[in-house]
Amino acid sequence: MKEKAKKLPASFFQDPCNRRWWIDQIVSLRKNPQNFDNLALFLFEFQKNHCAVYKTFCQCFPQDISSWRDIPALPQELFKKTTVFCHDINKAGFYYLSSGTTSGARGKHNFLDNTVYKAISVLGAVQAEIPIDQVHLHFLVPSSKEEPHSSLSAMFSFWAEKNPFPSHFWIKNNVLQTKSFRQTLTEQIIANRKVGVCGTAFSFAYLMDNEPNDPMILPQGSFILETGGMKGKHREVDRKEFYLRLSSYFGLPQDQIVSEYGMTELSTQAYSRGYDGEFQLPPWARVLIIDPRTDQECQVGQRGLIRWIDLANVDSVLCIQTLDIGIRTPKSFFLLGRSIKATPRGCSLSFEEMSSF
Repeated sequence: MKEKAKKLPASFFQDPCNRRWWIDQIVSLRKNPQNFDNLALFLFEFQKNHCAVYKTFCQCFPQDISSWRDIPALPQELFKKTTVFCHDINKAGFYYLSSGTTSGARGKHNFLDNTVYKAISVLGAVQAEIPIDQVHLHFLVPSSKEEPHSSLSAMFSFWAEKNPFPSHFWIKNNVLQTKSFRQTLTEQIIANRKVGVCGTAFSFAYLMDNEPNDPMILPQGSFILETGGMKGKHREVDRKEFYLRLSSYFGLPQDQIVSEYGMTELSTQAYSRGYDGEFQLPPWARVLIIDPRTDQECQVGQRGLIRWIDLANVDSVLCIQTLDIGIRTPKSFFLLGRSIKATPRGCSLSFEEMSSF
């Protein structure tokens, strides 16, 4: 399969049939996880040949890559400085932009179309046992119509399409519609309807601060999903304290409060439950915890930088080195936060040099 990928033209994944074939391949990993290595190496060979910036980057590494663990990881910051795309940029059907809250620059992730991202966004939630098709959904974010370049709004819009009940997006013109949200949610609570309330940590904090003495106890079977999002805001919130507030305010146990970890530069998300939960990945993604001093994988229990291998990232690069800090566990990882100082090793080219290609 790896040898086949070397001969593929850039137009291979422009064919809708091949994109659907790829979705089938990565979804089949739920039953055949042992095929991950073959699929990762297949996609790596394709992207190394057809993504210009990645092709240059990979020249710094051994050319005979035989394991997904050894695939060169492109620094996440390069999405802010250059085009990371396997096709003629004029063929990009749409793109998502990162928030830019950390450095001010915004990363841009181009896609041919949304077929892979849409399928994986929905299947990833199902894989994590988030009942997105069994509850009334409320999103404390703008809709994808208001924010067409937000990957989070897009993901939630895909969930809303899957949901058999009317879904609501409660941020309009950058304002959280607190009164309308509380009124609609109260009606559903009185009717004992299960609900899912999803949004950034900042939106939840704002909601609870706005009406601190008027909690909303959700019916049994409901859930909360928070996506982080406090960085760059005027206040920081202790994670344990924040989850205790959520649990008390909405009347839910910790295991019904879900944390989503994803980023604009990826197509896949990881999920955990409770403030100190271990993140779980779907079978089409892997995470390595990397020591930035050696570029080697950390031992279990050690902390390092999070490296993603995402087979759903078909149009850009599958292996991305973040500056997020995690602790390796026997099967997964804990998320600690973000490093603003560490620079991963692995290639002598600087970000500025790479951005010129």
